[in-house]
Amino acid sequence: MARPQQRYRGVRQRHWGSWVSEIRHPLLKTRIWLGTFETAEDAARAYDEAARIMCGPRARTNFPAADAGAGAASSSFLSAALVEKLHRFNLASVQAAQRQREAAAAAAAAASTAMPLGDAGAAAAPPSAAERGGRFLEEQHVEQMIEELLDSNFSMEICY
Repeated sequence: MARPQQRYRGVRQRHWGSWVSEIRHPLLKTRIWLGTFETAEDAARAYDEAARIMCGPRARTNFPAADAGAGAASSSFLSAALVEKLHRFNLASVQAAQRQREAAAAAAAAASTAMPLGDAGAAAAPPSAAERGGRFLEEQHVEQMIEELLDSNFSMEICY
């Protein structure tokens, strides 16, 4: 029994009928909850707004940018706190990508000018800045998720 409704990117319907939207951050490998909406179109417009914040004008969206401009002028589908969070994630991903490029360039430069040191020199290499930054982002994200769960009215029973 397939639903005849149109499907939107980043939108799904709860079994009781409400629509939810979330967006996945490709570089940081995280999902960002955008909210619960009364209609699929509202949820899709929230996704589009988040995608444009995270990926710029070339983002893959549900509606063309001209349609989004008319709807976005009257009201935003995302809260100010969520928009700020999306901007932080975007900045973190830009910085992570830059660190990856720098690490790759440094590795390429080191490989081209490397002198054979044997296995002893390679085994004692400290963790790179990109690895340390990734761990920090992951710890920060976990702490943020815990805060959001504690702030919400969500309750859960954990059984062992």
